[in-house]
Amino acid sequence: MRTSTRDRLVLPILLPVGILVAIAAILFAFSRILLSLPADAATATALIVAFSIMVVAGVAASRTRGAASSLASMVGVIAGVAMLAGGIALLAFGAGEEEAPDGEGPAVVIALLAEDIAFDQTSFRVPAGEPFAIDFDNRDAGIQHNVQIFDNPDFAGSPLFAGDPLITGPDEVTYKVGPLEAGTYYFNCVVHPQMQGTIEVREGPPGGGGGGGGPTVDLAAQGIQFDTGTIDLPANTPSTIHFENRDPVPHNVAIFTDDTLANVLFQGDLVTGPDVIDYPIPPLEPGTYYFHCDVHPSMNGTVGVSGERGGPPEPAATATPSAP
Repeated sequence: MRTSTRDRLVLPILLPVGILVAIAAILFAFSRILLSLPADAATATALIVAFSIMVVAGVAASRTRGAASSLASMVGVIAGVAMLAGGIALLAFGAGEEEAPDGEGPAVVIALLAEDIAFDQTSFRVPAGEPFAIDFDNRDAGIQHNVQIFDNPDFAGSPLFAGDPLITGPDEVTYKVGPLEAGTYYFNCVVHPQMQGTIEVREGPPGGGGGGGGPTVDLAAQGIQFDTGTIDLPANTPSTIHFENRDPVPHNVAIFTDDTLANVLFQGDLVTGPDVIDYPIPPLEPGTYYFHCDVHPSMNGTVGVSGERGGPPEPAATATPSAP
């Protein structure tokens, strides 16, 4: 190779570009390996490779003369170490949990938060025989939490769902839980067992029955909240809640005697937005009741039932002045 070609083209242009392309290819391949590993294994592997880069760079820098072959050797050694470390980590730890493709994840997702060594809700409902997910948000900095599920209130024996991994806050994780049979289950945190609650698993959320027709009340959900905190229904007569879910997540309307959720009066089908549904509400006695979304219990309010038929009293008619 001519000296002029080397000095004008190879050294100032082709060599740096080639090295950058090689480094980019190594980084991309190594990133794929790290993304396939569990979090702790990925961190350890990255630290090993970073240390090897420092050692190889130190050896190269100690040489009095540098050459293209030396640079190529350094890049090759780093690539070899990265691939070897990643391969060993994959064999030792296996691949991390893959995300389900869009549209194939659980239809029911429960939002659960831990803060000040307490869960933000201590009960929720899910349909029987269907997998569901728990979007768990640990907001306690430097403290570990998880969610594990048992079939008994004493939390005895092995959990039905182990809540792996534990996460140290602030951090979030999505737990994917397999289908459960109808019944009552119990959840807690393995690190702080005083954090606990119940899961009601029902045979398919009934859409209603024994009602429908009559006066219609509009209700909408948007931004993980209802557009009103009060629903007025007529007493002792069937009615309808026209429900519009504007969120791309499941919502429903369930009515209970009170916020203890001890007695369910109506439990609507889950609907994933944007979509609408008409809930047929059976006749209810006069009184004040509680409603919420089973998936997001923070979405709640009161149901006021009054009057004999036709809902709350109509405003008094205003007399029209007669023409002179």
